[in-house]
Amino acid sequence: MQINKETIEQLFRQHYLRMYQLARVLLKDDAASKDVVSEVFADVLNGKTQLELDNETANDKTIASTPSLPSANAGSYLLVCVRHKCLNLLSRQKMKDRVHHLLKADTSPSIAPLEATIAEIDRETEKYEAIQAYMDAELTPQTRKVLDFRFRQKLKYREIATELGISEVAVYKHLAQGIRILKQKFNP
Repeated sequence: MQINKETIEQLFRQHYLRMYQLARVLLKDDAASKDVVSEVFADVLNGKTQLELDNETANDKTIASTPSLPSANAGSYLLVCVRHKCLNLLSRQKMKDRVHHLLKADTSPSIAPLEATIAEIDRETEKYEAIQAYMDAELTPQTRKVLDFRFRQKLKYREIATELGISEVAVYKHLAQGIRILKQKFNP
């Protein structure tokens, strides 16, 4: 059953302020909040949203003889409708922002020429070889093994301890010592 305009006007006068305030809290935007509340009332007017009225449960003679009055729950239902519209709007906006960010990142002219990429790879390779040579020269064999197991083989402390026959605390100490020495040399 579609609601008449007088009933919708009555609902509007009774509930607009609370609906707007809820939308304003959720959206933090005056214009968008007004739009959401207007959309809810437009949906009620067009029959997309059905409100239960007090006299809908009565017999047909009562409906014909008295005007429709909103039930006590109509205000709560309208607030729920506003909340859902706000959440949908926020979800669409979030998705729109993500797509915009991805498109912006995808079309950015940050693609380096092949020569620059090769030069960067060469620099990283030289840095890696320097670190490896320094580790072989300056670190104890046990510390080198612990670093190798942890960072190359991605083993956990317990697995490293079992493999080397040492405690987990010793593994931690070797890692801390090795990282400290490497930081001093390569990240002064």
